[in-house]
Amino acid sequence: MKPLSVLLVFLVMIIPLVLVNDSKKSMSEFNQKMYKQYGDDFQSAVDDAGEYLSRLEAQHISSAVRYQQEKQLELDEDVLNVFYNNLALKYGIENNPVAIENLKIHMPAMVMFRYTGYVMITLDDSASYEGHSVLKTVFWPQRPYWYLLNNGNVLYFTLDDKVTVYDKDSNEFYQGDYDSVSAQTNLAPLMTIDAYREVRQSTITSLIEEDLAAAINRHMELIKRMGLSIQFSLPRGAEQQSVKDIGFMAFIQGYPLPGGERLDAYSYGGGAVVTRKTLVGTVSTSGRHVAYGKACVPSSGVTEIERFYDSVEAVRKGYFIEECS
Repeated sequence: MKPLSVLLVFLVMIIPLVLVNDSKKSMSEFNQKMYKQYGDDFQSAVDDAGEYLSRLEAQHISSAVRYQQEKQLELDEDVLNVFYNNLALKYGIENNPVAIENLKIHMPAMVMFRYTGYVMITLDDSASYEGHSVLKTVFWPQRPYWYLLNNGNVLYFTLDDKVTVYDKDSNEFYQGDYDSVSAQTNLAPLMTIDAYREVRQSTITSLIEEDLAAAINRHMELIKRMGLSIQFSLPRGAEQQSVKDIGFMAFIQGYPLPGGERLDAYSYGGGAVVTRKTLVGTVSTSGRHVAYGKACVPSSGVTEIERFYDSVEAVRKGYFIEECS
């Protein structure tokens, strides 16, 4: 065979291999780019929902208003809509109801972390007027951050160092910051503020993990009823999440991307908890009710009655406000 013929044969054999390798490399780079882009968009949508929830919760705390169930559900739905709408917009499916439903199916559970407890959010199916199965959002009742003490009393955490303890023997509640409550009742084994914070984090994490497992099992049953085949599991890193702020958590599994890859992502977004100002409610020997700032309570002539974390609540109970200058 002539040298030129050998060269032509070689080129005919090698060029397709080079093209295939280049194509595979380009596809791999495209898939990596899509995975990162969709993952970043997911984190961004979670962050936005977490910040929105934090603002709503801050207003709730500062006003000391106890919302009725219908109003609280409306606010919860607002936060969830912020998340769904934002994510659909980022994924370019905001005008595609079918694609949005498919997106929701790949998110088996979400969590709203509030100041005194958390709310799990899942999906369920129900029949429409036409007899078709439609997806609906289910908000679980708020679960408090709670812990059983050695003496059988129940401690209720917040996301800062405020605490409430139920004393089963006296049938009374003790409420305030950690130092004041620990001076009034036995908090064993949480004998230091560091132990309190450590147990608070591990307790919240274990409660979330327990409810997430139940939520995933329910979602798997939903998927099976819909005739779909998607596998879900606890998101990696959820058991190590340190929850210190009001925020929003979501994860997505098996979501199909444009290049054929499937997205698995877990995200938490939150805002700082604003520590509430402590007011000490007192009554003087003359019967005058005054709520003082914690640092300016008179050393004599008054009796401490209760504590408040918002001036509006103190005024509603008939106290005059005297804050420190």
